[in-house]
Amino acid sequence: MAACGAWLAFKPPLGLWPAVDELTADVRSGTGEQRRVALAGDASVQLNTQTRINLSRSGPAQQIDLLAGEVELLTSGQLVSLTAGAGRVSATSGCVNVRYTDGLVRVTCLEGSARVALRKDSIELTAAQQVVLGAGGASGPQRVDPDQVTAWRRGVLEFNNVPLAQVVDEINRYRPGRIVLVSDRLAGSLVQARFSLDQLADAAQLIRDAYGAQVTSLPGGIVLLS
Repeated sequence: MAACGAWLAFKPPLGLWPAVDELTADVRSGTGEQRRVALAGDASVQLNTQTRINLSRSGPAQQIDLLAGEVELLTSGQLVSLTAGAGRVSATSGCVNVRYTDGLVRVTCLEGSARVALRKDSIELTAAQQVVLGAGGASGPQRVDPDQVTAWRRGVLEFNNVPLAQVVDEINRYRPGRIVLVSDRLAGSLVQARFSLDQLADAAQLIRDAYGAQVTSLPGGIVLLS
């Protein structure tokens, strides 16, 4: 029984509560929460939902370790270095979005420039460029729409022909409980939609109305869509 309790503490089912190791981060944001942290000089970091970071100094540079989640880093003249997975992002003047979920690190330069290092590779990013870091290495820089990357900063989620399974995964980062798709037909449906973060409590009903899904509500905020 004690072993079972310890396992649940470190691996909560469906991510319904924070694991013990998540509580040890220097700064963390809860589900649906955004937090801003002032750094040295005029630098700052904005945490999106379900994000954990550690803060330290390395010589003149502010060091951020992104353990999980998503941040927006803003700096003007202050060297800031951020690690996520096996990657490192450095910026002195600019704005950078870094997301670390599902084992992938997505780095998007929003303003100015940033340098991304992965093992022996080094990539220079300028505004509206994104690189993805994974087990197989780094992708080449790709042009992206910065407004879509930063939609969460404006209180919305935007999807452009994205499979419903991916949409539900994203929504689950922002709302208590969990929506579970139990239909392959629904999972592959393409979604073009814009959700306000304030309306995500009704997301299952919106999906039901749009795709004719059956909704089954269970205790703990779990909702099955079939």
